[in-house]
Amino acid sequence: MRSRGELKLIRTFAIVMSMTAVCFAQSAREIARVAFKSVVLLEMRDGNGQPLSLGSGFFISNSIIATNAHVIAGASSGSAKVVGDAHSMQILGTVAVDSHADLALLKVNGSAPALTLGSGVNLSVGDNVYVVGNPLGLEGTFSEGNISAVRKLDADSILQMTAPISPGSSGGPVMDSGGTVIGISVATFQSGQNLNLAVPVSYLLKLIAAQSKDASPLGKPKISDQPTKSMLDSIGTRTETGLTVSDYHLGVGDYGKYSFRLTNKLPVEISGPKLLILYYDASGSLMDFEDYTFAGRIPAGLTKTVANDFGSEESKRAADYYGSNNLTPKIEIRVVTFHEESSE
Repeated sequence: MRSRGELKLIRTFAIVMSMTAVCFAQSAREIARVAFKSVVLLEMRDGNGQPLSLGSGFFISNSIIATNAHVIAGASSGSAKVVGDAHSMQILGTVAVDSHADLALLKVNGSAPALTLGSGVNLSVGDNVYVVGNPLGLEGTFSEGNISAVRKLDADSILQMTAPISPGSSGGPVMDSGGTVIGISVATFQSGQNLNLAVPVSYLLKLIAAQSKDASPLGKPKISDQPTKSMLDSIGTRTETGLTVSDYHLGVGDYGKYSFRLTNKLPVEISGPKLLILYYDASGSLMDFEDYTFAGRIPAGLTKTVANDFGSEESKRAADYYGSNNLTPKIEIRVVTFHEESSE
């Protein structure tokens, strides 16, 4: 039996913890109010001073803005404007760029309050997230969603979320229920129905630690020691020699049914090949993707025909897109991994 004093202490502790949780969690309105003071609209220009791209960014410290590397790609100059502010700040250059994680740190001739950065740990599927950006140049757009997946891209990780983003949102902050930055908006798949991606804040923390004191002119960034190939390009790019995919067919008018052939060119049996099916739009941009695992085995030197007679949510969306636009399907299948059985 617990004493009366122990029970009172437990009740007091529970009340304190409940109050603490309430204090740490913020309303969506409060998160938006704070974030708008730190988020900027980026307008990039080419060597002739002509508009090149629009994007988003946010202050992480005095005069330093975080954004995506692809937002500033090819730009010779640019400006940053805090949401709702009429004054534009000149971008003086970059103090760090990580092309692999698609991140950049910009130095400007002005400042605004910095957003609080998280640690990047303890992220879970289902967590609420809030995104601020400037989709299609519409300043200060605030959206809400949740983390729908934490995807592994070889040695990297990326956040998949349902919070809607659009072109112009790239580089904007992704925040948790406490208003802390946990990621940076990086991409959205057209026709993907809330299939949006963000770079985890852990990559940004590493870039901040490696930043230079002096800014380099746009177009001549000081690159970090990370690989120059974007980790987004590695979505399923790790191929395994010995297994090939051929004869893919998507039933455009047939509820997204699809089929393809898997050929094992190895001298041993393989099992459980994992594939990534990529769907591209008319411009060649990735608009959706799905994971596929073949549950069976493929004997050495033989071919198996895979047929999905029910289709998937992804293939149905792609089929609808291709059919409604009268397009020939643009699809790629990449082999991610498989298991080689013992030859003994």
